[in-house]
Amino acid sequence: MVGLKKRKPEWLSSLLHSKFFDSCIDHRELRKNEKNMFCIDCNLCFCKHCITSSTHCNLHRCLQICKYVYHDVVRLQDIQKYLDSSQIQTYKINGEKAVHLNPRPQLKEFARNSKPKAGASCEACGRHIQDLPNRFCSIACKVTSDTGIIFTKIDELSSENDSSQVFETWVSKAILRQRRLLHKRKGIPIRAPLR
Repeated sequence: MVGLKKRKPEWLSSLLHSKFFDSCIDHRELRKNEKNMFCIDCNLCFCKHCITSSTHCNLHRCLQICKYVYHDVVRLQDIQKYLDSSQIQTYKINGEKAVHLNPRPQLKEFARNSKPKAGASCEACGRHIQDLPNRFCSIACKVTSDTGIIFTKIDELSSENDSSQVFETWVSKAILRQRRLLHKRKGIPIRAPLR
């Protein structure tokens, strides 16, 4: 890949070991205060209120962490700006591709007794992989595998203009999503009469 070099980014270990979706202590009085953002430059997880506050630099690179079947994932289009995410199994969440941060746990008994499925298994943890030629089930598996080399961009953000434009785009998308959620009303549920 052009413009890429081999190295493990310093923030990657923090991303993989962070505990997301706890309530933010600084914004406990606000709604939707779960820590589901990770700032690559600060090397910490935050809530969405921390990210938009004046104490956080708006030029920093942030990732939004989502849940997929109770496990932490990140959107592929977001993480691939900073890591080579090729050969990692992707999943569709709300129409967007996402990758797991860490391997999903699997019961040893189930793994031993289950018949082998068609396809391949993760080179690091042995979990079934649905789509070939993927070789890993998560970012962590790719990092820990001897054959899975993570690449990062040399010119992570070439100028302040580029970084502010990336952040402005991210913020505008987040604001649009919030507006859509605010205007979405289900109405009053109508129950069947009791007989």
